[in-house]
Amino acid sequence: MKYHYQFVSETSVRIELIPEYKNEFALIEAVSDQTADHEQLIAFFRKGLAAYHLETTLTNTRFMNFPKVALCSFSLLQQEA
Repeated sequence: MKYHYQFVSETSVRIELIPEYKNEFALIEAVSDQTADHEQLIAFFRKGLAAYHLETTLTNTRFMNFPKVALCSFSLLQQEA
């Protein structure tokens, strides 16, 4: 899975999931079911955020283009001195 990361503010980013392989396309399709538990989908966005900001925790995910694009709010785990 690839991620397109776009800075929005100090504590929010726009992340787009970009599946590369057939199994990743299938995973996105499977978790995009409106009645499904979206925790697995949110895990993809956590991984995408961690690729750019290792010391963060995802606090909110607001879908802009479900299921592939979301505005992700985060908080820093350690404040810089």
